[in-house]
Amino acid sequence: MDKRIHKKENVILYPGLVKRLIEKGMDALKDKEGNLAYEFFLSAEEYEPENPQVLFGKMLSLVELGRLEEAVEHTDSLLREDIGDYYENLQVHISLLVQLGNYQDVVNILDAVLSENQFPSQYAESFYQLLHFSRQMVGDQEWLSQQDAKDEPISLDLKTMLESDVLVLQSKAIQQLKEIENPEATNWLYEFLKKENRDYILQSMALHALKDKGYTETIHINKQGREMAVVPSELSHNYQQTFHEQILDLLSHELEHTDPLLFELAKQLSSTYLWALYPFLPEPKEEKLWADVFQFCAAERVGIEQEEERLKEQYEDQLYYFFQKVKEVKELEAITYQIDGSEFDSQ
Repeated sequence: MDKRIHKKENVILYPGLVKRLIEKGMDALKDKEGNLAYEFFLSAEEYEPENPQVLFGKMLSLVELGRLEEAVEHTDSLLREDIGDYYENLQVHISLLVQLGNYQDVVNILDAVLSENQFPSQYAESFYQLLHFSRQMVGDQEWLSQQDAKDEPISLDLKTMLESDVLVLQSKAIQQLKEIENPEATNWLYEFLKKENRDYILQSMALHALKDKGYTETIHINKQGREMAVVPSELSHNYQQTFHEQILDLLSHELEHTDPLLFELAKQLSSTYLWALYPFLPEPKEEKLWADVFQFCAAERVGIEQEEERLKEQYEDQLYYFFQKVKEVKELEAITYQIDGSEFDSQ
């Protein structure tokens, strides 16, 4: 749905219009409505093309839509033209480059900035961690080959990454520790899982890494107020994979040939949600309910109102319960580290 307000010649801009458009755009971003947010910021840009808040919001909308290459170009322009807060823009720019795997660019940019000044205190820890991490990733393959020996000590840099507050660093550390055949690597993953308030996706990654390593000690996993004592070596993906395949079969029957784009989005949502919940299953264990929930969330994301209305009518007698499950999916997505849910499909 296009809610963009078009600027016309000889039209007087009423007071506060751009401010209101920015507010609406930010509200849409909070609701993860990337397309709508992008339209609001595009409309505001027509009136104030150099407004830093407008341009920053436009960039955030591109990130929400997964258009990371365009977002990087946008942050690069903001930096080159010195629009808005330089270090705030730099932080987003570097984060995007890391997500895209452009580690050499990160090293080049942060080295250049550091050669001129020290990083401001509020950004220093994050920038130094990302610089160190990117330097390491540039030579990652050579570094990993040096860690293959079981008796060789592991670089403490990995522990620093694992204990940092930067989720992308935690993710990369877990991925690397998974490949290292060393008891210390196994112990660090175990210690990571013991601490409270870990990101759900990263917990799943670490738990699966311990499963691959054949870890035989009991670990307590807490997610969404549910607790489970598990022995990683005894875990199986079969029960969750079967449940997910049944959901995908229902989504495929409903959408794959009529709306392939909606099917792919619903499929991605389901993969991410189940991978975040691992080793738990969604409650209740009703495949049809969850297929409809993911379909509803996907339709809402792309603004297909007729699909939303159809599902509302279908669940008329259980509408409150249905929307409770929709809310659960949205809330879990909002608080978890966003990675491609296909990692779950491949397990």
